[in-house]
Amino acid sequence: MNTENLAQEVGWHFYDGGQSAPRFGGDPTKHAVDHNTESFVREVLQNANDQALPNDMPVEVTFRLVELSGGELREFLEAIGWESELRERIGAVAESDRGRGFKQFQETLEDEEPSLRVLVVEDKNTTGLTGSWSEDSNYAALVRDELYSQKQDETAGGSYGLGKSVLWTFSGASTVVFNSYLSEPSDRGDRRRLIARTKLPTHSLSGDDTEYQGAGWLCTIDDTEEDPKPRSLWGATAESLAERLGVDRPSTPGTSAMVVGFRDPARDHTPSLESLGRELVDAAAKYFWPAMYRDDLEVNVQVGSETTEVDVDDHSAVQPFVDAYANRYNGETRLETPGDVAGRDIEVDLPKKDDGTESESGPVRLAARLASPIDDPTLRNHVAMFRGAGMVVKYYDQSRVSFGDRNFFGVLAAGTARSTGAPRKSDDEIDRFLRFAEPPEHDEWRSTENLKQQYMQGYRKAIVNLEADIREELRNLVSRSGRGERDLPENVLKKFPIHGQGRRSSSPANSQSFELDGTAFFERNRWRFSGSVEPEADDHSGWTAEVSLTGVGEDGTKYRQVPIDSVNVDVEGVDVVEEDGAMVLRASPSVGRVEFQGESRLIGHVDFFDGSVGETRLEVDAEVRLGGGD
Repeated sequence: MNTENLAQEVGWHFYDGGQSAPRFGGDPTKHAVDHNTESFVREVLQNANDQALPNDMPVEVTFRLVELSGGELREFLEAIGWESELRERIGAVAESDRGRGFKQFQETLEDEEPSLRVLVVEDKNTTGLTGSWSEDSNYAALVRDELYSQKQDETAGGSYGLGKSVLWTFSGASTVVFNSYLSEPSDRGDRRRLIARTKLPTHSLSGDDTEYQGAGWLCTIDDTEEDPKPRSLWGATAESLAERLGVDRPSTPGTSAMVVGFRDPARDHTPSLESLGRELVDAAAKYFWPAMYRDDLEVNVQVGSETTEVDVDDHSAVQPFVDAYANRYNGETRLETPGDVAGRDIEVDLPKKDDGTESESGPVRLAARLASPIDDPTLRNHVAMFRGAGMVVKYYDQSRVSFGDRNFFGVLAAGTARSTGAPRKSDDEIDRFLRFAEPPEHDEWRSTENLKQQYMQGYRKAIVNLEADIREELRNLVSRSGRGERDLPENVLKKFPIHGQGRRSSSPANSQSFELDGTAFFERNRWRFSGSVEPEADDHSGWTAEVSLTGVGEDGTKYRQVPIDSVNVDVEGVDVVEEDGAMVLRASPSVGRVEFQGESRLIGHVDFFDGSVGETRLEVDAEVRLGGGD
């Protein structure tokens, strides 16, 4: 056992903020991501995947749920310093107006038969907590820094440093223990390393006027330093305390993180361990099937003595997506019968980087599988969007593309997830671009502050065009190549395209001010349509858009207007008013992109088959009021 470490007292260290120091009401990053089991799994697995060792071995992650009681609980509380330190501090916070959650945690440990739920997330074949407190390192990013990300490369899953916050958010004590086995020995020659961190609001102890800033570390402190810093426990000392805490791990590179008092903060009730275990399994399969399919990631969930391996083949909701991805290059370009898979490339035109250098543009791969009656309908008519990190960023709802019995499951494989062999330079460039297009929640691709900092103008248009191209290519994949029982007659198809593409306003000024997209198709004696409109200018005092359906003769002249019955929009702050058979959208200054869907009034067959009409178009005429935006 390392006598050097034993000579230093192990305990909790909190910084004295001083009378003029700012006070903290809690961890601000708790408000940056959703509080649910799915978001927890997404963030934790993404962080583990990003720390993979470069040895072509899959990252292995095990979620271990444990309910401590009796002697095990007493041993744990003594090892973590509950009576000597944490109880008084959490009690002080619990009595404040910021301490409701902490009070609930305290009460669970004061019951006649107390119990404590903990979750250990153990990853293997990762780098471990390397580096020191004073340098830019994995260790400092996790146990010292806030809103800072230390990733190994530009295709990593996160760029905000917010994902790690879920560990503390899901802890009733806002306390997490880290036990790591480093991939390379430290400067002192050890590989085993342990430290715990708690994030409490600013607080004072009874009989002590000192205000502590809130963050605390279970560590050793070198009091000989002028500015003492928390120090990890190393070697045998770390191994001994890890065993007492129940967070010991094998001699395999990686880190075990124990969430003390694990609970879902968004829930009013506490699910059973078995129910929670099933949720962890389902969430891992739902969002990380690309990484698992590529053998980059293995996930297990252990509840008591039962261990469940997450196998994508056992999850019916994701199976159609796996099939579509596996066969994305099968040479087919149209979907004929249920179960068919077809794919197409979509070109992505990237803007220049912020330093003026060119970004190499290239393709992403879209594939779709035509749904069959036996498929799980949970995510039907959605597109699973992901890049090289292997996490589904978003299941993009494209229900409006489907019609009749032409339901589908789609995948968009972007960046280094596109190819089956070595990625092109353009794949790396697209991966980088989309990484910066992800907000802190990593749940979509959109214009972000990171994109603005990393790229010149055109980044927003690249994302808008990608979404429009996804919709258009899906229509091409899903549309029938032959006759079906719900198809219109051949002579009618020529005059009334089922997918009538929306067009920009005819005014040059307006067409430069808006991004427009739309589609319309005829079904059950009425036109149904959907689309989107978005002002390109961020600084505006509001905008209006008129949505209309217009019959156009074969000579190109407008024949008549098809009256619209209703239009629904997807955001607040937009008024919808009918004017002479059209619908006018009036948006407030805070509104950007608006997606809408609607339908015409019932149209009789006599009117519909009038041969003087060449086609029916979905038209959007828009006007933006520049300047003075809120």
